[in-house]
Amino acid sequence: MKLSKYLLAIAALTVALTVSAKADLKFLGADSFASQPNNNPDSNQAALAAFLGKPVDDFVLIGNSDNGDFGTPITNPISVMPGAFLVVHYGKGDGGTSKGGGLEFFQVINGETSVDVPLFGTSDFGKGGISSIREFIGPSVPDSGTTAMLLGSALTGLGLVRRYLKR
Repeated sequence: MKLSKYLLAIAALTVALTVSAKADLKFLGADSFASQPNNNPDSNQAALAAFLGKPVDDFVLIGNSDNGDFGTPITNPISVMPGAFLVVHYGKGDGGTSKGGGLEFFQVINGETSVDVPLFGTSDFGKGGISSIREFIGPSVPDSGTTAMLLGSALTGLGLVRRYLKR
């Protein structure tokens, strides 16, 4: 009876961690637009590569708001590829600190194909509206839901091993 209570508690904790980790668009960080020469796909690709510390050649442009890939004007939700990286350029806006605004980096997680991008910048660099969105495919990172499930499974296994070794 005691074992079933422990297993139920561990299962509930694992599910709670997995459900709470659910998000479709993961904010990776932001950078000043002043660090880029201009707002084009090549500059955004270089900024993403520099931000993630990866070679530029690791990323391939698959979506560009200049081509109308995300609608004109850009509205939510937008269609994306699972695992893609988004580079969103926001204008300076009220309270922005960087001339030209800022670049915010996001990753699409949980296998989603439709996400809501913040329509206004959230970093100190740019608080204005969206100027452009560029979608890149590159090396992927496991999402937090998978990590939580692996952790829960490992803890369950350790608990079971401990229980049977005590005997």
